[in-house]
Amino acid sequence: MHFLHDGRPGRTLEAVWTRTGWMAYTWDSSSHTSTYMHDDRGATHYAPTLLALLSHPTIASKEAVIRRYDHEVQGATVLKPLVGRAGNGPGDAAVLQPQLDEASKAGIVLSNGVNPLYGKIDPYHMAMNAVDEALRNLTAVGGDIERVAILDNFCWGNPTDPEQLGMLVRAVKGCHDAAIGFGTPFISGKDSLNNEYRAGEQRLPVIPTLVISAVGVIEDAAQTVDMSLKAPGNLLYLIGRTNEEMAGSHYGEVVGQAVFEQFFPYATVPEVDISHAYDSMKAVGAAIRKGLICSCHDLSEGGLAVALAEMALAGSLGVRVDLGNPGPVDIQRNTINIVRLFSESASRFIVEVTLEHWEAFEQHMHSSGIRDIKHIGNVTNTGYLHIHDWDELIYLPVMELQKAWKGGQA
Repeated sequence: MHFLHDGRPGRTLEAVWTRTGWMAYTWDSSSHTSTYMHDDRGATHYAPTLLALLSHPTIASKEAVIRRYDHEVQGATVLKPLVGRAGNGPGDAAVLQPQLDEASKAGIVLSNGVNPLYGKIDPYHMAMNAVDEALRNLTAVGGDIERVAILDNFCWGNPTDPEQLGMLVRAVKGCHDAAIGFGTPFISGKDSLNNEYRAGEQRLPVIPTLVISAVGVIEDAAQTVDMSLKAPGNLLYLIGRTNEEMAGSHYGEVVGQAVFEQFFPYATVPEVDISHAYDSMKAVGAAIRKGLICSCHDLSEGGLAVALAEMALAGSLGVRVDLGNPGPVDIQRNTINIVRLFSESASRFIVEVTLEHWEAFEQHMHSSGIRDIKHIGNVTNTGYLHIHDWDELIYLPVMELQKAWKGGQA
């Protein structure tokens, strides 16, 4: 056994990391620009930007792929990949109840997190954000952050390349710090290395990518919720901190380099505050299991505007959101609005609460030590997504949101 486990000599490889943690963008985003983006007005006309985001291959509906596979799992699926009134909204996590004939009501929650755009900038923060996303997706359906394990899946270039190995070391360090910080052990994983395409003398590695999967237990699968809006008049709350962290954002993908650098010449990727994230997830998950929240959606690709649009199209209901006073009207006004609408800062949720439960919900969150919570709007029966501050920012029919989201399938 000693020979089997320790007989092969260890390898000594060189790892190099020299980047700064921020970057000025230099990509060609033309392949991602939606047909809705006829010019560069997306900087100040936010509706075309939102429609472009909804049709971005990463965000758009994956129904064509999902329907090819059995996701019913012998009829034990409580929450499916697609949710909502018409069964076509993007669910945050799947919930299975494997013991249908037993007295137990327990369910298994499965979720994922991934964002390779961060990997091109700083793999450490890609790893931290992937863990955070997997855990908040699990939380968004009612999972318990205190009963979670995680798995990793690395897709990388040649580790004998010092730069590739340096990025891999950064990502593994992020996995380590996230697992220790959240108290979520890695129970398994997989790596796929040496993913390169060779064209003559040139070697082109894949974008460094890490997928994190999370698995947890919920004592009563009937306590889970999905992300579709439920009823007009219900209140909408934003939970979490929104920061100017626009590097690797999908906003940057759809508006292009020139527009992006006009507002964010030196951008950083979102950073995860583990203590804040853990407390928020623990409080939100508990509120769902207590029945205080009737729908919940995490904020990820595309930020607040995309999350609200997805909830509206899944529930076939409208939304009216007031982002409040943006401050003095000057050259920073557009920057502020872009951040509020499209920032992908980590550890955030939109929750829907009934008029019956809003006081108990707010009391629960405050007693849990959560201060980053704000009532931002209401569910409506107008059939429109309406986001405004002093001015109208986005006013679009939900049917148009659905069309953009459905038409941009990968």
